[in-house]
Amino acid sequence: MDHLHLPAAPAAPILGRIPQVLSTDGETTPQSVLEAGDIRLLTSGRLGICHALQLLGVAAGNRVLLPAFHCASMRYPIIWREAEAVYYRLKDDTRIDLDDLRQHLAKGAKAVIATHFFGFAQPIDQVRALCDEYGATLIEDCAHAFFGSWKGSPLGSFGHYAIASPQKFFPIFDGGCLISREHPLGDVVLHEGNTSFQVKALIDPLERAVLYDRLKAVSWILKSLLGIKNIIWRSLKRSARSAQDNAATNIGPSSSGGAAELSIEWLNVRMSRTSRFTLRRCQRTATRIRSARRANYQFFAGAFADQPGCRPLLPSLPDDTVPYVFPLLIDVPEQVFPAIKRARVPVMRWEDLPATALESCPVASRYSNALLQLPCHQSLQPHELKWIVHELCSALNATRTNGATTA
Repeated sequence: MDHLHLPAAPAAPILGRIPQVLSTDGETTPQSVLEAGDIRLLTSGRLGICHALQLLGVAAGNRVLLPAFHCASMRYPIIWREAEAVYYRLKDDTRIDLDDLRQHLAKGAKAVIATHFFGFAQPIDQVRALCDEYGATLIEDCAHAFFGSWKGSPLGSFGHYAIASPQKFFPIFDGGCLISREHPLGDVVLHEGNTSFQVKALIDPLERAVLYDRLKAVSWILKSLLGIKNIIWRSLKRSARSAQDNAATNIGPSSSGGAAELSIEWLNVRMSRTSRFTLRRCQRTATRIRSARRANYQFFAGAFADQPGCRPLLPSLPDDTVPYVFPLLIDVPEQVFPAIKRARVPVMRWEDLPATALESCPVASRYSNALLQLPCHQSLQPHELKWIVHELCSALNATRTNGATTA
């Protein structure tokens, strides 16, 4: 793990006590994709899209509709199936432009991928109705919405298939879900990953916890154990090379390292044992996870409400929303984004969009540079939240001092 290039605060959940920011007495456990239907636990969400497309028989000549504004990892499964990616428009709040979607469906489509951006539910029943009207299969993308519901039903239960990414919500090395309420998933046959993968899945979350000063009571023991990991890795990698095992040589899927690329050799590998165990354990704290994420989101909403140079995209949280990140629109992203990256603020944006997507949707064209995604996960400590706000406000104020104009 490259310690020098890690963000100064954790970008994703890590092991450790969830800060008790609010009382959860009387709160109901949030609904999750695990209640949405038959499920297969994979190593990444993008591989769930691969399985869904494969089960549908998507091939060259088929059109797959997806939002113009999207993470690059969504495109790779379509490329893998040699299908055509067609981009539909979004509204300013990232809700699907249903009129534009209808126009695309009228021209024919094998499947539609609909994303619940940042954890906020789409009018997914209306999207499903359109897909049914035109004979397209709906793949409900819950990568940002492990928890949440729409009109009383869990997200993930509206699509013919759905995918999710528990890595974004729990302190695990790997993890993805393929879900279907309507179609049996017996044809999705998975096998356990090899020893190097299982060991990596065990060690990586512990290492991240130590790096970010969590698990203090046992950190001295963990540091001693982690000190010998390089010896273990060298031995495992030598064994992997001798066996010519691509999955073993890579140790884990690209998604586990934060990359958008597709590691298709992991298609039929089951989520690691450690990640499955952690997922089961963390389900018991779902109410606290919900409370912490919502509180962190609302902290950012208040902190940036009156800050010149930016605007919270979605300042209000519906009651049944458990956010993935906090989306913040920046007036001068070409100055602010590099500054906060240099400060090692955990932030991302989807700037790697194809020209056809940018040309088809003004929202995608603007948001690819100007919409920053800040973490609001349950592992963030109060001082880390305040530091993120301080660094961002400093960068925003610097653009005003330098006389920058609004983009």
